[in-house]
Amino acid sequence: MSRKGLDELLLASRFSQLPESFYSPVSLQPLKNPHLVAFNTDAADLIGLDPCQASPEQLSDRFGGHQPLVGSNPIASVYSGHQFGGYTPQLGDGRAALLGDVTGCDGQRWELQLKGSGKTPYSRHGDGRAALRSVIREYLCSEALATLGIPTSRALCIIGSETQIYRESIEFAASMVRICPSHIRFGHFEYFYYTRRPEQLKQLADFVIEHHYPDCAKMDNPYLAMFSVVVERTARLIAQWQTVGFCHGVMNSDNMSILGFTLDYGPFGFLDDYQPGYICNRTDEHGRYAYQQQPSVAMWNCVCLAQSLTGLIKQADLEVALKRFQPVYAIAYTEQMKLRLGMAGKTDADGKVIEEYLQLLEQAECDYNAAFLALEKAVSGDAEAITLLLGSTSAVTQWLAVYLERVEKDALPLMARNNPRVIMRSYLAQHVIERAEQGNFDDLAQLQAALRDPYSDNFDIYSQPTPESGKNISLSCSS
Repeated sequence: MSRKGLDELLLASRFSQLPESFYSPVSLQPLKNPHLVAFNTDAADLIGLDPCQASPEQLSDRFGGHQPLVGSNPIASVYSGHQFGGYTPQLGDGRAALLGDVTGCDGQRWELQLKGSGKTPYSRHGDGRAALRSVIREYLCSEALATLGIPTSRALCIIGSETQIYRESIEFAASMVRICPSHIRFGHFEYFYYTRRPEQLKQLADFVIEHHYPDCAKMDNPYLAMFSVVVERTARLIAQWQTVGFCHGVMNSDNMSILGFTLDYGPFGFLDDYQPGYICNRTDEHGRYAYQQQPSVAMWNCVCLAQSLTGLIKQADLEVALKRFQPVYAIAYTEQMKLRLGMAGKTDADGKVIEEYLQLLEQAECDYNAAFLALEKAVSGDAEAITLLLGSTSAVTQWLAVYLERVEKDALPLMARNNPRVIMRSYLAQHVIERAEQGNFDDLAQLQAALRDPYSDNFDIYSQPTPESGKNISLSCSS
């Protein structure tokens, strides 16, 4: 399939074929003097868009709300969800509009969603806008996770503007196009369950199976098959988050993808020093979504989804499917950590080696990702590299001896392929944001380039541990 120009993309909308109880039509609210801030050619490739046929002026007009894409009929979907453990009856796309979906060069269909498009019926007390800093953070982080092989929505472009909005202070609004095979969340199912609309809930489940889980349609109970896959995908996703030290920050059930993708980047963060209790969300006063809590919260969210499906699936079957979460998560996490540690094959002691390593990291309060890179040096014969971080205690010496005996000669190439040199650290994003707010987008482009090649040694400036002043920052929900 040949790549197309921006106005040649064939937009349709499968989601809008559902009854109007699932969404509301919306009008995009234009940004003042929109201009292109960033463009992602990798995401353009996914949807079959030729970058050479998408000028900055076209992108600004189409995604700044001034001229709709051909075939686009924007809608905002309704959903509900559990936020910080409490049920909120109605949420929905409060600052995003689904523009439609397109078929990429590989046949995959991608939904195009415009974040920061203005007020919708689900904006509640919000203005429907997004601050430039928040879309820059999402743009960078979604691409960072994608290059680390973690399922996520992708970012196509950022459009800046002279539209003023108020958050902690007066800021400039921006919009961002994000793409994903689907933006359906656990909260979509919860909405129809708690509003007692079993027919619409069944329609939604049938829609998800038809378009995203067609193999489940062949099973004796397609709904159970779908739920089982969702549980396992979610478990594997969280294992990937934990392995790279990613903290989502707002794991409400309405932010959980029915496809097991990472959605809705708010006050996220990556671990600097290894602190299992790290809370990246300033409003999370009780640490519900702390780094170490993410596996249990994900399981809790799967229970919320299970409750919504009780009209389609027997309770006993749901419970059996839910019991798969923990073993799937544990196996996926262990295997991915072994890759980072260069431990090929399998021994009975692998779990203990990993557990004791993390204990040493916590006690030493050392940088999580820098420690893996230091281990590579230890494997190559420079044991001092890791003892400088962890200390020269007897516990470190004993663990290191066991570890070095466990790894094999091919450990270094394995570690190099699985230990990123470039991490989307909060202080790096903050520097880019400050420059962008002054109208300079060069640093944004440079960091994006480094994040596209995270295992490379060519970006030394971005591979350094976080300075003390920028460690383990907590951010607000508008970030």
